[in-house]
Amino acid sequence: MSHLTPTQRTLLAHLLTEQELEPPPAWAADQLAADVRAELERRLPAHLIPRQFAVLPAFPLTANGKVDTTALPDPSPAAATASALPRTDLERDILAVFREVLNRADLGIHDDFFLMGGDSLLATELGAKLRERLGVTLPVALMFSSPTAAGVAAGVALAQRTQPTESNLLDLSEFEADDTDLEQSTDLLRADVNLAADIQPAPGAEAKAPEQWRAVFLTGATGFFGSHLLAELLETTNLTVHCLVRAESEGAALERLRAAQRRFCPDAVWDERRVLAHPGDLTSLHFGLGEAGFSALADEVDALFHAGATVNFAYAYATLKPSNVDACADLFRLAVRGHLKPVHFVSTIHLFSSSRLLGRARIPETEDIDALPTVTGGYAQSRWVAESVARQACGRGIPVTVYRPSVIGGDTRTGVSNENDALCRLLRGCVQLGVAPSIRSGLNIVSADYAAAGLVHLALNEASQGQTYHLVNPESSPLNDIFEYLRASGYPLATTDYGDWQARIEAAGPENSLYTLLPLIAHLGVAEATGLRPPHFDGAQAVAQLAPQGLTCPPVTADLIRFYLSGMVKSGFLPLPSAGKS
Repeated sequence: MSHLTPTQRTLLAHLLTEQELEPPPAWAADQLAADVRAELERRLPAHLIPRQFAVLPAFPLTANGKVDTTALPDPSPAAATASALPRTDLERDILAVFREVLNRADLGIHDDFFLMGGDSLLATELGAKLRERLGVTLPVALMFSSPTAAGVAAGVALAQRTQPTESNLLDLSEFEADDTDLEQSTDLLRADVNLAADIQPAPGAEAKAPEQWRAVFLTGATGFFGSHLLAELLETTNLTVHCLVRAESEGAALERLRAAQRRFCPDAVWDERRVLAHPGDLTSLHFGLGEAGFSALADEVDALFHAGATVNFAYAYATLKPSNVDACADLFRLAVRGHLKPVHFVSTIHLFSSSRLLGRARIPETEDIDALPTVTGGYAQSRWVAESVARQACGRGIPVTVYRPSVIGGDTRTGVSNENDALCRLLRGCVQLGVAPSIRSGLNIVSADYAAAGLVHLALNEASQGQTYHLVNPESSPLNDIFEYLRASGYPLATTDYGDWQARIEAAGPENSLYTLLPLIAHLGVAEATGLRPPHFDGAQAVAQLAPQGLTCPPVTADLIRFYLSGMVKSGFLPLPSAGKS
């Protein structure tokens, strides 16, 4: 099936050993799927095992004798559920808690907690209920890196084998499942850099120049940065913007876009005549638009802006892969369907998260990401694979321009920030603790309005096509300075060392905003322990084009941080500082 991964399609193909077979009886199909699953469980980690199987007597064929992928049936949900039943009492107990927290009786032991509707808050509830039921304290890394009942059970079983105890309580903080390693070799990720061979521009196809565009397609428009891109396109161009929105209807999709604009870009121009909302989903076949809707969209738009992604630094690569990697196939399929369309691809500097880059002076925009030895964290890994797929598409003649923003701060015009990002969680978490670490590291923070304006300006310049741009601040901000700005704004923060700060977050538990980021915080401790600093991200190519147009990234000053903080207080994200209390 075209919406399955290459590995899953291969496994499905292997079930169909030859054409013209009699349809197998239901019991034989179920047994075959069960046997295949059992063999895969011996060879693969849980997150690589297909959740669904379909056993067919033959591939459906087109009139030309090729496999008709559109005629392949969906795998049976019932069979998938039956084949994922618990195999041990421990898996049965853990699966029961998964089902209770997600209110889903159909979950199997290999279903990903986050893909099936879970989030960070529900993960906290899951951990508490498992601790109550099993007497087991689960490490944050296990919860987010092995988010299946089978994965959690494997971690508990490991602790029971290697940590005998006279009490009923087990502490799993020293144990992690096999796939919880934050730093992953790119050699292991490279297998997913696999754009389908049929995604090719037509011979001699050429994309329209920006001045000829009439309409564009935008993903991620309800997110923080995507909202700024939509606002910038509406304010500075006459283009019609088609937006993919996760919603049940066109009306609901349009309302989600309006709500995101009110929340993130309250002062922006809103011209509803130029906004077309398409209810769909990045993880669905053809984005959930159907074959006819997908083709109609391909005929209508002249360029693609891809800002849609799941941004969560705690989630594992396998959880993020459907939205951040697999969706690229239909993105580039849309680019070549009908007339050729350029793709403006939003990536991130976070893909340069390898500890092996510590101590290096700078990373230029021309850096070869294929040469990176490792990537740290599921989010960065998913962006490395996605950008590698984009480069594969570029090599086939699809015009792709890549933009790598750094940490996206608030809007310097309104003070509105993305309160779900790591920077805001850092500020809130330290305020909640009343403690900040003494730390050598810094953050490169780019304002949302500069990054959006810069991207749209570059996209509208035909000479920029096919390049890579770092949308970054020329100066990184030392974290110690940011903590001082917090103190100066009226938030009393004691100072402690990095290890003690980390321990305080662990002791505070899920109530602290930084708790779900503990795996990443532990990894970042490497920089503190070694004294090596992350590299500076050079945005010389972007600056050379944007600065002459008066587009420059504002420095992160005490006044700007105070402005951002006032927006967080106004929204209720942060408490009123002590200096402002009566």
